[in-house]
Parts: sequence; structure tokens; C-alpha cells
Amino acid sequence: MSDQLKLEVVTPHRTVLMEDVDSVTLPGIEGELGILPEHVPLLTTLDTGIMSYRSNGKKLAIAVHWGYAQVEGNSVRVLAELAETADEIDLQRAQEAESKAKNVLDSTASSTNWEEEQSRQNKYESKLKRAFVRQKVAQFN
Repeated sequence: MSDQLKLEVVTPHRTVLMEDVDSVTLPGIEGELGILPEHVPLLTTLDTGIMSYRSNGKKLAIAVHWGYAQVEGNSVRVLAELAETADEIDLQRAQEAESKAKNVLDSTASSTNWEEEQSRQNKYESKLKRAFVRQKVAQFN
């Protein structure tokens, strides 16, 4: 019985992380999932959120923007559309993105088409959520 997990975080463009860790917390679509060694096999969809993990007693975080996670044995594979470490996040840019998304969401709809308006609102709510997650991860360490 192993006391560590092999954590791998991959995007379509690169490997973000490959490390042995003590535990992982994933941003699942329906809430957070805590993963410890010897977890039951699992395949789940991930939402935009903070993926945190413990390594050598230190808690670290990565911003994950949609994807999948597979837990099998003592292996956790995260396949994300986009994943960013705290060092990769431009805090000022994330704050500007938050402000812009809030302004668009607060503005009066220019479209009289309900479907177009709903699509616009969903788009900017997603942008706002990504901006919040980036800011939290950037300030994590």
C-alpha cells in the first residue's frame, strides 16, 4: 500500500505537472473531490476551479479550466482544457478580465433575441469565473 499519489496534469499543449503528492482536491462539476492514496477508481468531469494538492506538507494550487480527471490505483490524471500555475498567472490581467466581465454582465442587453442574450451571459459568466479562479491561485502562495 503506497502513501502517495502520482499526479499528472496535462493540457492539449503541454504537461503542466508530474509529481508524487500526498493528496489532491479536484474542482468537480458538482463540487470538490478529495483524493487520497488507494482511492476507488473514478472518472469525472472537472469545472473551472482550483485544483489543490499537498506535497511534502505544503499545499499548492493550479487553476484548472474544464477537463476530466481519472483516478486509478495511486494515479491521478487530469486532462484539462487549460491549466495554470500561480507563477504563470498575470494577476493584473486577471483583475482586468474580472472588471470587463462584470461590466458586460451589468450592461443592458443590446439583443432582443433571448437565445443570443443567454449565450452572451453564459460566455461572460464563464470569463468571470476564470478570472476569480486565476486571482485566487495567483495569491495562493
